Amino acid sequence: MILLPDGKLDERRQAAGGPLAPLHESLRSELEPLLGRPPYIPEAKALLSRAGGRCELDGATLDFDPWSPHRHRCPACDRIHKGEWHDRAWITSYQLWLAERAVHAALLNGLGADARHASLARDILGGYAERYLKYPNRDNVLGPTRLFFSTYLESIWLLQICVAADLLEFAGDKTTADLARDRIVEPSSALIAEYDEGMSNRQVWNNAALFAAAALRGDSRAFDRLIDGGSGLVAHLSDALLSDGTWYEGENYHQFALRGLWYCVTLCETRGRDVPKELQDRFQRAFAAPFLTALPDFTMPSRKDSQYAVSLRQWRMAELTELGFARRRDPLLAGALARCYEPGHERRDTGRARSTADVERNGPPSSLTRADLGWRALLYALPELPELPVLGAARPRSALLEEQGLAVFRRADDLYVAIDYGQSGGGHGHPDRLNLTFAQGSTRWLDDLGTGSYVDPSLHWYRSTLAHNAPLVNGQSQPSRDGILRAHDEREGLGWVVAEVSFPDTGVRLERAVVVTPDYLIDELRWEAPRDVSVDLPWHLDAAADKGTFLPAALDGGQGMEDGFSYVCDSRATRLAANNELSLEVASDGRDLRATFIADRDVTLFSARGPGQPPSILRPFYVMRAEGREGSFRSLLAWSSNVVRARIDNQTIRIECRDGERHTHRRDEAGWHVELFAGSARSSIDLAGWRPRADARRQRPVASPAPVVLRRSKIPDAWLSELPPAERSKLLVYELGEPHYRRSEDPWSTAGSPRATLAFGASDRRLIVHAHVRAGEHHFVRADAANPYDNEYADTMGAGLQLYARLPEGSGAWMLVPEADQDRVRVRPITDWGVLIPPEARWREYKGGYEMRIELPLPDADPTGEYPIDVDLIVNETTSQRLRRRGQLVMSGAHGEFVYLRGDRHDPARLIPLVLVR
Repeated sequence: MILLPDGKLDERRQAAGGPLAPLHESLRSELEPLLGRPPYIPEAKALLSRAGGRCELDGATLDFDPWSPHRHRCPACDRIHKGEWHDRAWITSYQLWLAERAVHAALLNGLGADARHASLARDILGGYAERYLKYPNRDNVLGPTRLFFSTYLESIWLLQICVAADLLEFAGDKTTADLARDRIVEPSSALIAEYDEGMSNRQVWNNAALFAAAALRGDSRAFDRLIDGGSGLVAHLSDALLSDGTWYEGENYHQFALRGLWYCVTLCETRGRDVPKELQDRFQRAFAAPFLTALPDFTMPSRKDSQYAVSLRQWRMAELTELGFARRRDPLLAGALARCYEPGHERRDTGRARSTADVERNGPPSSLTRADLGWRALLYALPELPELPVLGAARPRSALLEEQGLAVFRRADDLYVAIDYGQSGGGHGHPDRLNLTFAQGSTRWLDDLGTGSYVDPSLHWYRSTLAHNAPLVNGQSQPSRDGILRAHDEREGLGWVVAEVSFPDTGVRLERAVVVTPDYLIDELRWEAPRDVSVDLPWHLDAAADKGTFLPAALDGGQGMEDGFSYVCDSRATRLAANNELSLEVASDGRDLRATFIADRDVTLFSARGPGQPPSILRPFYVMRAEGREGSFRSLLAWSSNVVRARIDNQTIRIECRDGERHTHRRDEAGWHVELFAGSARSSIDLAGWRPRADARRQRPVASPAPVVLRRSKIPDAWLSELPPAERSKLLVYELGEPHYRRSEDPWSTAGSPRATLAFGASDRRLIVHAHVRAGEHHFVRADAANPYDNEYADTMGAGLQLYARLPEGSGAWMLVPEADQDRVRVRPITDWGVLIPPEARWREYKGGYEMRIELPLPDADPTGEYPIDVDLIVNETTSQRLRRRGQLVMSGAHGEFVYLRGDRHDPARLIPLVLVR
């Protein structure tokens, strides 16, 4: 068997008939409605759209009911939704649900030899064998796939198919297993293998499916490549799973990736291919990591692209913890299981009967027992758990996850303070280095909102620095950078952490120090820069502003979609002179909090509202703003009634307590010093724990390509095809073909071998770009078109050009889309690229394609000297038969890339340097 060592099935039969009998029976009862009836297999392909699967009134995700393909209930308002887009969103979950039922049926057959279960598994695999190649591999969002819109979904589905086929074959049904191998596993695994996503969590699932397919086929060479390849299992365990046991993309993707890694490691071990001991230990630490960072209410932090406030008291979390505990009797996992099975919680529908394989649908927390676990527990969970620790001992303590870059301080009364400073998180990361979170029991004083729907515009708010309790410079979200730890120490009830992040492009360095005591915390943000900058520090506190103190004022900032300022409303402001304090009182859940703010320079304190969770709910927040080459903000958050007075200045912070104690805090180069006075008694606590600055690694400098010389000349106002040879010879010409093609499902040759000729010329004040495009159809998106599928601009779905330029005066980028009924070209600025004067362009049809002539003004180009300009141009191509664009021709080269999820974004480092000369 591919998931269970030889001879182990009898042992699992005994467990399923003994200690795990309640789990065995609960899975069997859930399968009963499917027995004795042919399974329904949809004919349509799943579709991702903005409307599909979501309530148009409140934005909630519609319930998934596997027995209701055309009526879909909103859990928030109870409204029933109908229509094709809802139906095709339902198909996504249903295909995964049905494949998992094939595993349930095949496993129950193996454990109990029930012919009805074998028949169900056989019917599901046979139905898919008949239909698989009829699903179109087209219009996908993220990688090639037939049933779905993203490759990783097909990978999860295929993994279930492989496990079910293997279990049937082990039970003696070789005919069905061979049919599944030939008609499903072979073509599906070939499709998945086309798309390598590197260190993404999704590639973990691609690997898991390909491991299972290779094991089912007995393909040892493919198996070995999946272990040691560039994005194989060893690479994921070494690089994407960090040494502290955390997955680099955040808690939500930690859980998702860890389940996939469990399959990969288990499939390897079953075939006698153990991973290195060091990586086994790291893998084991990953099972406990979510409980080290869990909030006091036993939810996961909403860091990076995590969903908001997801409870760890769900059957899927408990099962994964049991799988880790079965591998090694870790006391941390024993404590986590004690929390998962903690009595006294409300019993709710766990959602397991609607489980969509390993694509989670998180629900509310529920009281759990081992009978709520999944099918993997029947194969691998301990038959009986040892006595679990009492709940007090089960609760985690403070933790420093140094490679992830997360310091968590815990105190009595379920107090939780964390600073997220390190790993930026790749494509699922948020620009929130030095983000501060603070909770007290179930009260979330300073929260991280995580993310929302990936196809809703509100995603841009959640991916802004402004939406976090993290600093931003000059009104723009932080660039993607990892932060570093400077100091960490904890002793005698006090702890501190110092972390920093630097932005080499601007020379700005931000440092944040947080000191946590049993009654209050002190926060200090410092900055330094080579020139005056504006620094904002948001505080997402639900406090009402004093209308007399705060007057209407615009909270302005960057105009990029993910700078966040376009989502702000009801902004007001007040001015604070340097070293003057301002305090806010906050009350929630019967608790009180006082926040006191001060700066070493004049500061503007804004109050405003922005999207909460869900985005339709607006919540208040505050922003401290000051300017200068260097400076500092200092803040005090006090939650204890014992704190009666605080005095803050640039040197010291003095705290007076109701019980007569006085605390004096100061910082110097040695660390953080606290003097404690109780009557005539005096004591002190010194916090240090400095980390040495890591030596900058010696890196071989990357040689910039030599700029291509382009001579200025008088350029006739004519089309490229009409220029005489003498004039054409003055142009710099690029021929784009297969090496320049970013594909989707179809490679360059299958896509009709798209080509384009690009020719550049320059006059004294203009860059002239000629484009002759012979790619796809003239499927130009109308100016008033809406994108019903995701939150990209509609014009990224059709044909047209994307021009990117960097001049000495600044940068700019534009989408250039021909208007179908005239020679005009619509020019849309691409955000986050600057505000250069836009180009002018016109187009016409020409010889199997179209021509476009673009003129880009060069604001201050000296016609007598050299003038550098970096440029890149992308040609979008598609057909009228597609919902999304088919591919792109990229002037700087495609390098084997895919077009998925690129929208109108482009890496500035890809631009080609030119220099204009006389």
